[in-house]
Amino acid sequence: MNHDTRFALIDTAGDERFAARINGTFQIGKERDATPTDIEAFARAILIDGKDGRFVCADGRKPAVLKFSGRAKEAVAYRLDPFLAAKLGIPATASR
Repeated sequence: MNHDTRFALIDTAGDERFAARINGTFQIGKERDATPTDIEAFARAILIDGKDGRFVCADGRKPAVLKFSGRAKEAVAYRLDPFLAAKLGIPATASR
């Protein structure tokens, strides 16, 4: 499993968990409801549509399905590549 450093959720411990790329796709939902290959589509699903997705720390720790919206417990902030954030019309960083 690898990851894309352009999009990270930051957890309550302050660890960045990056968008996990599994078999060339990003995975939305615990049941892999969607598997886009495009980081922009994945970020839109997580940050705008309120879906959950698979994330992992750069060193492979803490692989998990996380969400940022609603009553998300672990993810307290996000960091998104400024170019992608501009395309999506949202801030590059935010916390909740």
